[in-house]
Amino acid sequence: MAKKTSAKKTSAKKTSAKTSKPAVFRVDLSAFPPESVTWSERSLCVACVWQIFTRALNLAPKTALSEIKRYTPSFEELTSAAAVRPFFAAQDKQPCPYCGSPAKWHARIQTHRIESGKATDVLRRNLVKSLPKSDDQFAVLEQKATQQHAFFEWLEKISDHLDLDDPRWLRDVSLHYLSRKEPKVNWQAEFAAVHAIRRSRRLGPEQEPAKAWEVDGDRLFLAPMLFDELLLVQYLVSRSQLAGGLTLERRFTLPELWHRLRHSGYLRSIGVQADNPSDALEQMLAHLSGGEASARYYYIVDRRELLEKVKTLATEKPRARAAGR
Repeated sequence: MAKKTSAKKTSAKKTSAKTSKPAVFRVDLSAFPPESVTWSERSLCVACVWQIFTRALNLAPKTALSEIKRYTPSFEELTSAAAVRPFFAAQDKQPCPYCGSPAKWHARIQTHRIESGKATDVLRRNLVKSLPKSDDQFAVLEQKATQQHAFFEWLEKISDHLDLDDPRWLRDVSLHYLSRKEPKVNWQAEFAAVHAIRRSRRLGPEQEPAKAWEVDGDRLFLAPMLFDELLLVQYLVSRSQLAGGLTLERRFTLPELWHRLRHSGYLRSIGVQADNPSDALEQMLAHLSGGEASARYYYIVDRRELLEKVKTLATEKPRARAAGR
């Protein structure tokens, strides 16, 4: 009886070992400052790629399989506003818009982009070290840029989701900018009870130690220079509106904003000495964004679904069909 019981336990262990699956690796960006990371997803039609390699390029099937397995999307394919063949917007169980192939031949390519900076570099290096290395499941791409390019891209990204007819956008932009300005602060938590943002002369570099902000009850107080900088960001977001840009103080035209920031001492503090609003704005933007100083983006490209489709291609080939059928 003892032997039978032991045999049953051994059999149960073997069955459990066979049915248990290894944990699926997930790219965790929760520790990163939210303003430094973006996520995107596009579908890649493997049937389209197969047709291009075997028909247009006349590659042998074995060579085509090898090329598809090694394939990593380019920056343009990952970031272009409109997806082009063989990429299309990720969607569930819809045929390929180009060749009509079913969803079984579509690989979702997920991309996580991290902007370089003091708050992200160590986290990024640790994340890259943790990525699975077998079969090149993940590709890491580096793209050079300037800090000015990074700033305006960030500005465009946050502007896309704002309703400028809803006054709450001013609070949202303030949250976004402060999160970018001081990424180590949990601004979501700080803003939880905040209903007003005010300028405070008690804060600033003259304090020991210097402090640029503080929360008192339901009000967030900012040092004068930081508050003025926030006004500039709000102006940039809304300046395409009729009669200038809206800010926490009021709506400003560019000449009015120039006079306001010159009078407050903000222009002097950042070294802007221009005699007219247009030149002053150009210098303010260079200071605010970081100008031509170098910046980098790092793309973590998830190729796992592509590799799974390549395995299917090794035993089964997609049928050619017209799009929409």
